[in-house]
Amino acid sequence: MNVAGIRRSAVLRDLRPGTLYTVTLYGLRGPHKADSLQGTARTLSPVLESPRDLKFSEIQENSAKVSWSPPPNRVDSFKISYQLADGGEPQSIQVDSHTWHQRLVGLTPGARYEVTVVSVRGFEESEPLSGFLTTVPDGPTHLQALNVTDDSALLHWSPPQDPADRYALQVTAPGVPPLRASVPGSAVDFPLNNLQLRTNYTATLRGFRGPNITSPASITFSTGLDAPRDLKATEVTPRSALLTWTEPASLPSNYLLSYDTAGGQTQEILLPGGARSHRLSGLFPSTLYSARIQAVWGESLTPPVPTTFTTGGLKIPFPRDCGEERQNGLGTSRTTTIFLNGNRERPLEVYCDMETDGGGWLVFQRRMDGRTDFWRDWAEYAGGFGNISGEFWLGNEVLHSLTQAGDYSMRVDLRAGNESAFAEYDFFTVDSAARYYRLHLEGYRGTAGDSMGYHSGSTFSTRDRDPNNLHIPCAVSYRGGWWYRNCHYANLNGLYGSIIDHQGVSWYAWKGFEFSIPFTEMKLRPRSYRPPSQRA
Repeated sequence: MNVAGIRRSAVLRDLRPGTLYTVTLYGLRGPHKADSLQGTARTLSPVLESPRDLKFSEIQENSAKVSWSPPPNRVDSFKISYQLADGGEPQSIQVDSHTWHQRLVGLTPGARYEVTVVSVRGFEESEPLSGFLTTVPDGPTHLQALNVTDDSALLHWSPPQDPADRYALQVTAPGVPPLRASVPGSAVDFPLNNLQLRTNYTATLRGFRGPNITSPASITFSTGLDAPRDLKATEVTPRSALLTWTEPASLPSNYLLSYDTAGGQTQEILLPGGARSHRLSGLFPSTLYSARIQAVWGESLTPPVPTTFTTGGLKIPFPRDCGEERQNGLGTSRTTTIFLNGNRERPLEVYCDMETDGGGWLVFQRRMDGRTDFWRDWAEYAGGFGNISGEFWLGNEVLHSLTQAGDYSMRVDLRAGNESAFAEYDFFTVDSAARYYRLHLEGYRGTAGDSMGYHSGSTFSTRDRDPNNLHIPCAVSYRGGWWYRNCHYANLNGLYGSIIDHQGVSWYAWKGFEFSIPFTEMKLRPRSYRPPSQRA
């Protein structure tokens, strides 16, 4: 077509849709042609075309790769949607127009999925390109070779979530005829006998569900592994025992030490291959224990070497607090185990102060260096936090359990440099009506001044929960979790080291509001407690 020389554009009409055209432009001056310019243009299809050639590859238990070919016309992006073929919530992923494959993750093992891919241009979507894929059924896992001897082993595995109809087991080794066995789907172990000494075996286990084969589990193990010997229990106390053993000639990668707890559970401890002893702690007094040790070589374990021992007796086998622990003979301050309400099923690690004012104190709060953050929420203060050997809060639930089951007094020890002071209250309890952890105190004596008496009757509050419903919660203003009233004369869980706006660790009657006390301990003991020297 000819256009006037002064024009700079032209419209080409009556073209075919979805067609690639070559356009050449040149100038005319009389009978002469100027140099030409050339370009291409593709007309759009009247309907946005779908992708083509949908394919699935790299199909695993929980993932699969989907790929496709782009349509000939222009698209802005592709949208991939997938859902379980028998119904379920569809999920979608959108990729740019230059991406022609996508990995789908988080799929269910052994499930059939419908997958669709559509072309997207602006707000327009093409007809879907659809297909179906089936993920690999989940198979057995954690295949192990247990009790490996010179000529035998026990294969053990965890079954798949969806039970298998049966398993196919194959065991191979260089120069040895392969072993093949069909194992019932209900089985979780299989004994191997008549193996060759000092031979490397590979075991592979697959499950079958109808015509579907699950993913395999494999393991390599060697016969003739050296086992430890002479497991013995020494230095047996009411709550601990030292286990020792003779190491094998060749050191294993690890040891697996296990023992049966009083509740019928089995406790397992993985130890380094160079270990020759291990101390068990937290045991129950007057209790028979069975312990076993096995050498670990990769995923293989030697037969267990057993021993038994009985822990010593105590006057009070399951002490409820540090006062009763003192009756059991604990004379030095240290970490120990008590049992809430004397219940052997509720052990609790605590720190007992056996030196201050005759001892018997159970410490439930300590500030000493600022390494533990006390700016915590309600749940953390309820459950407790920190390090029992450093800074910690034992937990409001524990305080409630202790003080509701017994009659307790409470003491606060404060230190700043060479100065010290204390406050003791004859009656202390934390009730839990509506889970508010209300404080009750009576009967002050001491040298620090009565700063806690103001807080008696107050409910506990934290930055995220204030039962007092104040416009500005005290816990937010003074940076702690505490029995705030409106607001405080003691703030022992405040911001460590702060002297700003009464936010520090303060006890007003001793050092005022503008001093943050560097060391504090809060502790409780039975009101009926009498130090050993004062007992009849």
